[in-house]
This record gives sequence, C-alpha cells and structure tokens, in this order.
Amino acid sequence: MRASSSAASGGEEEGANWVFLGESTSGTCVEAFTLQGSRSTTRRALEMRIGLLTACLAMAIFMPALAQDYDSLFEALDDTVRARFYDPHFGGRDWNAISAQHRVRLPEVRDDVEFRRLGQGMLDALGVSHVSLHPPGSGGPTLGLAVRTEDVNGQTVVVEIDPASAARVAGLRIGDRILDTEAIRGPRELPAQLDVERCDGSQARLSVPRESAFWPPRERTISWSVLRRGDGRSVGYLKADRFGDDAAALIDAAMSTLGKTDGLLIDVRGNSGGNASALRLLGYFGTPGPGVALLSRPFLETLAGPVRAEDLADIHRVEGAYTTEAIFAAVGAGNGAVMLMVEDLGAQRYSGPVAILIGPETGSAAEGFAWGAREQSDAVLVGRNTYGALLSSERLPLPDGWAVTLPVHGTWGPDGRDYGDKPVPPHVATAHSREAICRQDDVDLSAAIGVLENAWRTEVR
Repeated sequence: MRASSSAASGGEEEGANWVFLGESTSGTCVEAFTLQGSRSTTRRALEMRIGLLTACLAMAIFMPALAQDYDSLFEALDDTVRARFYDPHFGGRDWNAISAQHRVRLPEVRDDVEFRRLGQGMLDALGVSHVSLHPPGSGGPTLGLAVRTEDVNGQTVVVEIDPASAARVAGLRIGDRILDTEAIRGPRELPAQLDVERCDGSQARLSVPRESAFWPPRERTISWSVLRRGDGRSVGYLKADRFGDDAAALIDAAMSTLGKTDGLLIDVRGNSGGNASALRLLGYFGTPGPGVALLSRPFLETLAGPVRAEDLADIHRVEGAYTTEAIFAAVGAGNGAVMLMVEDLGAQRYSGPVAILIGPETGSAAEGFAWGAREQSDAVLVGRNTYGALLSSERLPLPDGWAVTLPVHGTWGPDGRDYGDKPVPPHVATAHSREAICRQDDVDLSAAIGVLENAWRTEVR
C-alpha cells in the first residue's frame, strides 16, 4: 500500500489528494480512493476507506486458500485416475498431456461448477463411457422429464412416458416431436415450456412439470408372460429392464414358466446394464463354458501388449457370480482377472428358437449379454445397434465430499476380443420411423416374431 499527497493552489490542505492501492497475488484487488476536502472530511472518509481496504486485503488472503483447495482436489482426481482406471495404457492416450492441459486452467476455477466442468472435461478426454465427476450433494438443482425420447431421423421423439408421470396429465403423448430440446432440462421447481409437434402435424405449447423417472429401476426388473397362438404354438416373452443382484432368481422363476414354450423373445431394449447376472439367462440357451473376461489394472499391467486369447487361458474361473459383490470378489481373487463362466444347466436348457430385441437404449452389462448371445448361441438379435458403453465401473471417493466414477474393469471375449464400449450389431436390422411410433407399431417385436415363425417353418421341413 502506498500514499501520496500534493498541495493544491489556493488553500491549506483542502486540495489534498489521497490515493490508496491494494494489490493481491490471487488476482488484482485494487481500490483507489481520491479524497478531497477539508482535513476533517478527509479523515472521516479515510477511516471508511481503510475499512474497505481491510476487507479487500482479507479477500486477497482468502482467495489463494480457495485456489489451493481446488488444486488439492485436482491432484486427488488425477491420482485416482492414474491408480484406478482399468487400462494402464489409457487406450493409447497420453494421460500426462491430458492432465497437464487441464491443470493450467486451474487458476480460472472459482467455484464448484467451474471445477466440475474442468474435471469432467479431463475425464471425457479418456474417450470411454462410465466416467463422471460428482460434486458434493450430487443430484443437482435441475431435472428433466419423466419420458424417454429417441432421435428418429434427426427428430427428438417421445417413445415412452412413465405411467405415473404428470407429463401425461400435461398432455404429452407418445409420438410427439419436441421442437426445442433445450427446454427439457431446467430448474426442478419450474415446469418445462415445451413446443411440440403432434402426430397429426399440429403444434402445441405444453407446460410440463419436471420429474425424475426410470431410476431407480422399477421393482421386479425381470418380467415375463406367455402368449398362446391360434396355431397351437406358444411364445414366451421375457423383459429384462436391468440385470441386478436379484436378476438370477427372477430369471430362474421366469424360465420355469417359459421353458416349455415353442419360441422365446428376450427384450433388453431399455436395459441400462447392471452386472454379470445376465450370464444366468445366457446359460439357458448359450454354449456352456467361458463367457466373458473381466480384467483390471493389476492384471493388464503384467501384459506386454494387447490382450490375446492365450493370456486368458489360465486366469481365475468362476461360475455363479451373479451379484456385484461376488463379481468384485472374483476379480480380486484372480489378482485383477476373472473369466465368468456360462453355466451348463443341463435339462433346464431351452430348446426352442430365441430372438433377442436390442436397441440404442441397451447398455453396459446388457451389451455383455448381447455379445455373449451373438457369439456363443444360435439366438437371433433383432433391432438396432446397442449403445456402446460396455465397461464395469465403480464410484470412488475424493476429498471434501466429491466422488468420481471410473471404469475399473474392462470386458473381453474368451477369444481375446475387446468388447469395451463397442456397440453390438443385430442380425436382423429394423428401421424406425416417427410414423410407426405414432401408430405405436413395435417394428422390432414384429420382426422378432417373424424370426420365430421362420425358425418354425424350417423345423417343419
């Protein structure tokens, strides 16, 4: 701080000028005060400005502490990625360079929102799924709508509405095209003002309450039914919304009912993943033996290059690991590597034709199931490419209530093929249109029934 004075012509000290400058290392905290007037006026003003200057200097001292907190948090995030990310080679990416590029932007960070933006950008540079930075008290002040939408030929179209949703009461309907997608997410207490195009081409503005739906998954994530046809055949339908810790028992219950049907439809189109309990379902119609390999950093660090089939020949093998806890324990017991086996269910195996419905909402563990069905069974996959997000993740703690989700296991086929984040293609591809959605025609299901009918015709010959 410095003070300067100069005498003004024509008066004793009435023309005195006082200039105070306060500077800090955390940026520039400058207060310049030019005081003019009588000695008494100057002194009163000086006392007031000294108080302001004190506050300024206190902030100058405090701001580096805040910056240091984010610096420590950045270090913890960086160290966690280096230690726990499943691939020690980072998919050929230079993590040192990625970290350095984001580290230089730390001085720009002033709050949690900016730090999350910086940290998430660094994680996204890994180029994989299952990466997310969670601030303290994650959940956030914003919500979307209790609907599912799909991109159909460049249009955002409503394809599902939660049965209990206020969106239905507000007038939103399946087949509606949302014209302004930016309006979907916003403050939870404010309704979304949606401009939509109806199936008949008319337009409407709807005030739709924002809600959280579809998570947690609905109870009994495995459901099933039997259709008896007029030709004497029966079709089993199994819908798997998620493969969770309860899935194996539910699958067994389902197959005790569906096991004698003439054809089986398995629908995993809206399945967001879960765990390897999906292998229990694969056991009913797939080839028994090695199913999928989960590999983590301790094992991958021992390899000189990409995973090969011979690298997997002698790794730890486990049957019946159908809960998340059992799966993580199996990976640990195998020193970072486990081959999850498809069980031989003997007389319980399903003998009829199987068609599996997949689509862009099929993700993660459901894609592992789809890959297994495609490569290790005679089942026919029907629909569209899956999402392409097949990795196994874990939420890991960071300082001050932050957390990071990282993939900690990669997924390989028994032949050494890397399934990680690779979409599963169908055998029979379907084309979706808004017109079909408006008619509520399930083109995937129609094609899948056609697959079963073709199989029956082949059997007759």
